[in-house]
Amino acid sequence: MSRPSEDALALHARECEACHADAPPLAQLHALLAAGAVEPDATRLSERTVTRLLPELQRRAQAVFWRRFLRVLAAALLPLPVVLAADVWLLGWLYQLAAAWLPPSLATYIVVSYAVSALAVIGVTYASIPLLIARPIQAREPAL
Repeated sequence: MSRPSEDALALHARECEACHADAPPLAQLHALLAAGAVEPDATRLSERTVTRLLPELQRRAQAVFWRRFLRVLAAALLPLPVVLAADVWLLGWLYQLAAAWLPPSLATYIVVSYAVSALAVIGVTYASIPLLIARPIQAREPAL
C-alpha cells in the first residue's frame, strides 16, 4: 500500500469507535497486502474483455449495418420511379425514331435490346447496394 492510504487507514482506526475498540493490526494487514501484490497480465485481461464484449459488439454492428442498409436502400429507391419513367419515355422516343428510318421489326429489336441492357444495368446497380454497404469502414487517422 502507498503511504497516503496507510495514513488514511490509521486515521480511520483512531477515529472510528468500532475500529478503536478492536484495534486492527495495521502492520500485519499492510504486510499481507504488500505480499499479495500481483502484476496484472494486460494481454490476458484484454483477451477476456474482448471475449466477453464480442456478442454485444456484434449486436451493435448488426444494428448499424441494418440502419445503413435501409437508409441507403431508401435513398436508392427514391429516384427509381423517375428513372423508369424517363427510360420508358426514352424507349418510346427511340422506337419512333428507329421506326421512321428502319423496318418496324428492326426498330423493335433495337428498342428491346436497349431495354434489356438498361434493365441489366439497373439490376446490377441495385444488386451492388448490399455489397457496397457491407464493406468495412476505415477509421480515419487521428490528426497530430
